[in-house]
Amino acid sequence: MESLKLKSKLLYLLLIVGFGLGVIGLIGYINIQNIKRNMDTLYFGSLIPLTELNSITETYNNDLASSIYRWSNQLISDEQAAEKISLGLDRINQLWAAYLAHEKRPEELAYVNYTESQIQSLEKYFSEVRTLITSPDRTHPLSLSTLDDNVRLIHDTVHQLIAYENASARYEHAILLTQYENALMQLIFFLVVILALVMGLAWKIFANIELQQRQLIDSTETLQHLNLKLEQASYTDSLTALYNRRYFNIVYEREFKRSLRSGKPFVFMMLDIDFFKQYNDTYGHLQGDSALQAVAKVLKMTLQRPGDYPFRLGGEEFGIILTDTDCKNAKMMGEKIRENIENLKIEHKGSKVSQLLSVSIGGICIVPTVHIGEDALIHTADTNLYAAKKRGRNQVVFTSKL
Repeated sequence: MESLKLKSKLLYLLLIVGFGLGVIGLIGYINIQNIKRNMDTLYFGSLIPLTELNSITETYNNDLASSIYRWSNQLISDEQAAEKISLGLDRINQLWAAYLAHEKRPEELAYVNYTESQIQSLEKYFSEVRTLITSPDRTHPLSLSTLDDNVRLIHDTVHQLIAYENASARYEHAILLTQYENALMQLIFFLVVILALVMGLAWKIFANIELQQRQLIDSTETLQHLNLKLEQASYTDSLTALYNRRYFNIVYEREFKRSLRSGKPFVFMMLDIDFFKQYNDTYGHLQGDSALQAVAKVLKMTLQRPGDYPFRLGGEEFGIILTDTDCKNAKMMGEKIRENIENLKIEHKGSKVSQLLSVSIGGICIVPTVHIGEDALIHTADTNLYAAKKRGRNQVVFTSKL
């Protein structure tokens, strides 16, 4: 259930991130389009028209007025002057038509209409000059001062329009910068807000993940501890806390094979409390359980090496496996166990060998070979235990042969 909630939160996070990116992309696209439109207006509405207007003034000065001055100084013929005037007027009409083709704002139409009227008036004037030049009867002389006044007038008129276009360009540029700054601030604002939301939600999610992970680790540790306790319980005798018969079978087989590989002695002892049935009959089963626990405590205290394994095999019978030792020390260890149990001085009036609780021990110490079966050692230890009981109990019978 918690996993599903976590997946839902991650999904919401992805949706928010995707939505935020979509909004940012849309805002960016709209603002870029606005900037592009303004750039188009700035370029096509101001820069190119300026070129066309400047070309018109140059045509008046360089083509029309210059041609008339050259004609008046007889540098060109009548036909050449008339042709140049015609070509100049055509070029001016083309440039003006191209200028008018661009988008015009309502507030600049007055400037445009006035300039157009001046161009038309000047076109009429140059047409009359052309007629005068080509006319065989020149009753009216051509006034160059009038020509200069007309060219100066159209020049001033066009330059007023150019000044207006320059002012419009600066205005458009200011609007462009303002829109750009606004767009940049909007992008930054939305980006900061979305990042803050994402980081806040991510922090909560990951804090929840960390909490759940900590809980999972605690649960895992608890489960491992319980598994260890369960495993120990499955291998431990509940009364004496010694290893039980099940774990004995595991350890016996493992250590037997290890001794077989290493060539070191394998030691196994069987221990039985003397006349334990009589002890229960005399003192009761609860006291008998206490006696078993006392014997088990002695085994634990005496066998403290890592390779020493005490077991309760059943009833009053115990087993001992010793590793990494020799036969002499193993026999001495068996005798020490017997003495420590006798030194407990637990009263046993029903015993026929002593008034104190005692044990009989049968052991075997041998280097296993492939020809020796595992059960052979158990049988030999049991035989030696029987021999210890037959010899009078409260003693250790230890052999190094099967």
